[in-house]
Amino acid sequence: MKKLRRTSLFCLVLSFTLVSGCWDSSEVNEIAVELAWGIDNAPDKKVMISAQTIIPTKISGGQQNGKGGGGQDKPFFVVSGIGMNTLEAVKQMQTKLSRQVFRGHRRVIVIGESMARQGVNEIFDTYTRDPTLKLRTDIFIVKGGTARDFLKISYPLEIIPALGVLGEYGQMGTPVEMGLLNFLHAATSEGACPVVPAITIGMNSVPQGQENQNEQSGSNHNGFRIAGTGIFNKELKLVGFLDLEEGLAMRWVNGNLRSLTVSAAIPQEEGNVSINLYKMQSKIQPALQKGKLKIFVTLTGQGAIRENNTRLDLTQTNNISLVQNALDKQVNETVSRTIAKVQRKYGTDVFGFSDTIRRKNLALWKSIRNNWEEQFREAEISVNAKITVRRIGVTGPSLQLKADEIKK
Repeated sequence: MKKLRRTSLFCLVLSFTLVSGCWDSSEVNEIAVELAWGIDNAPDKKVMISAQTIIPTKISGGQQNGKGGGGQDKPFFVVSGIGMNTLEAVKQMQTKLSRQVFRGHRRVIVIGESMARQGVNEIFDTYTRDPTLKLRTDIFIVKGGTARDFLKISYPLEIIPALGVLGEYGQMGTPVEMGLLNFLHAATSEGACPVVPAITIGMNSVPQGQENQNEQSGSNHNGFRIAGTGIFNKELKLVGFLDLEEGLAMRWVNGNLRSLTVSAAIPQEEGNVSINLYKMQSKIQPALQKGKLKIFVTLTGQGAIRENNTRLDLTQTNNISLVQNALDKQVNETVSRTIAKVQRKYGTDVFGFSDTIRRKNLALWKSIRNNWEEQFREAEISVNAKITVRRIGVTGPSLQLKADEIKK
């Protein structure tokens, strides 16, 4: 992920406040710079558009590097407008601003869950038609909330909350700044369906049955967190969610994951191990056998052991093999469960299998394209993980073990 350099935000503000000139025929001091954009539904089938806009005069002192967003005096504000479409809503929004909104630096688009379930097919035209808007913008679904409420939330580590959600998403090992482009690519695909990462307001998970208690205390509404992945159908309507583990499994299958931590229990040793994976790849091979569509998924990854809570001495080759087998089994179970859930519950190809079939076997694709949704639901999909341990850390066995407790 391309992060802002330590002084980039400060330099950006300086350019707006100290430099005179024009930008798209507008004076710099007449521009309101917007970094995040929100889309919600409104009464009478209208749309609400919200913008998170920076206040340059409030970005100063110790906050110049874009960190430390826990202060009370927010360096941003949120303004909204309602209309029959995006441009009409923006026009109403503009009547509340003394400066023209500039969207060229937009980093994030957030969509409220209600709006996403209603469907976004009719609201994305302007995002591809306007040359000042970047397709390398990320999209997020606000699970259980609205985009407008999300944009108002402060984030402790960033003075501009839009940068916080990008940072959280990047920590998961997924490429960022490609969300809108990937969404549009999947939307125009014959068989594939779009997916969008989901966020929820509040940094702590809320156990079921304790929601009201946390709402009263207010402790859960500080910041936000990644909450999984939203799944869309071909009509571009949100149909459901995958949790965090399932979302990462899905991204590994479609080749959109750069790193991952996998933990696995080793029952015969009454312990567990964890590995940080990198060089992750996915290979998909479709086949038609006896009139039945079969898809073979091979997942590979290399990594370093980062925790070993067993008696195993990992300098021994046979113990490494034992660990690799346990990790392979864990990945196989997780990915297979995720694929089965999507097939059974949603029936939407979020793994890109249709695109792979079309590339590798065009004749096969032509024979199944007209009823691909049914074919996807009924396909027999097998997963084979091959994890390679490249490094074990600075020790073989755990240092707290006595010599007679270590298994060679």
